[in-house]
Amino acid sequence: MDKQLIADTVGYSATVLGTLVFLPQVIQIWKTKRAKDVSLLSFSMIFLGSILWTTYGILILATPIIIVNTVIAVLSALIIIMKLKYK
Repeated sequence: MDKQLIADTVGYSATVLGTLVFLPQVIQIWKTKRAKDVSLLSFSMIFLGSILWTTYGILILATPIIIVNTVIAVLSALIIIMKLKYK
């Protein structure tokens, strides 16, 4: 098997899993309209980290890094917005 194909498969698999991990939290907050137990600091750091990772991915032209961290930035931003809205 081609080394690049293996690397791409691992990268895109990590992209899917890295993104899916945030969905249950977003869905839970959306359904319950409660975000009391969500850490604003943690999700703010996740958001900022994902922005930095996206920037890094753009600089090195790494599509999986760009995709996963863009989606994580969006999902963590949604969690932050809902945290502030549904205190």
